[in-house]
Amino acid sequence: MPLTPPASTFADDKTLETSDPNKLVEHPLVSVLMITYNHGDYLADAIEGVVHQQCDFPFELIIGEDASTDATLEVAMDYQRRYPDRIRVIHSAHNVGMNANGARIFERARGRYVSYCEGDDFWCARDKLARQVSLIEAGEDVGIVHSDWTKARFRNNKWVYDLAKSVHHRVPIQLLEGNLFPTWHLPKILRTCTVLLRKETIQAEYDSGLTIGDYPFGDAILSAFVTSRWKVAYVPEVTAIYRVSPNSALRSGPARRVTFYQGALRFDTAARRYFANNDALYGGGYRWDAAAGLLVWGLRARDFGAMKSALQDFRKPFTLWQFLAVGCKTILLRVPTLRRQRPKPSVKPSSASGHDQ
Repeated sequence: MPLTPPASTFADDKTLETSDPNKLVEHPLVSVLMITYNHGDYLADAIEGVVHQQCDFPFELIIGEDASTDATLEVAMDYQRRYPDRIRVIHSAHNVGMNANGARIFERARGRYVSYCEGDDFWCARDKLARQVSLIEAGEDVGIVHSDWTKARFRNNKWVYDLAKSVHHRVPIQLLEGNLFPTWHLPKILRTCTVLLRKETIQAEYDSGLTIGDYPFGDAILSAFVTSRWKVAYVPEVTAIYRVSPNSALRSGPARRVTFYQGALRFDTAARRYFANNDALYGGGYRWDAAAGLLVWGLRARDFGAMKSALQDFRKPFTLWQFLAVGCKTILLRVPTLRRQRPKPSVKPSSASGHDQ
């Protein structure tokens, strides 16, 4: 794949790469993909968590900078100069959007395996890549490896997190590894910042047509596709920190929530067509979740059209008994994960960047 020497000028309607082909590792086993937009305050933590990975194989970090209006590009360029052997920065003069940004850095990935870390999240375990590569290479039926994770929240003017409060602390192991297609839609599973999978698997997802639809998310699509074909392996340790950003699609007000769940219903419709002839049964849990979410947030947004759509959607794929059965099963699956956790006294909350953990 052609690489350009370090560049400092933009060209309209052109994507540029800033990298040093004379210093980059030649055959990276893993390509870490990092999309970023207006993450100037967070990006250093994300990069540090990747470049300090301890493994016996070469890897590369490809940063997709999407014409941020803050110092994000400057931070990315600074790290590229500091780590020219493993960092490549993909950038352009104009914003291309989340999906196109992700696609253009994937196209440039040279690794056999791909891992993800968005610019506002970060890794806190230096052996993350090493352990995940070991697991995916242990069996051909394993299509993706993920891990436990925890959340960072902004409190008292700083980001804080507690490694003892892991998200999977109360999730049964049968929902974390093995055949997860029946429960692929659970939101606490296969968090993007924790996964590693084969590059050819991502290419197969693109080729499937499931990503066509301009959905306001990408993780659900990947989860459905991968779990329908392969088993899931799991690292039972917190390796990544997910920042609970107030600007995310699920935390930017009721109207954005309505748009999100409308997108989820559109994806479910496409997924039902795609998986119609699949040997693995595509269940109704995701649609039930999406319709329920649209109803609740339509009410909060006073969007009566959305509420009507949600009620009608409940009637389309479900009989009354199916609606009750799927709803009860969905709620019961979530109950254990909703209980408040008691932090372990040996681990104290942290506000430092993840690479020191």
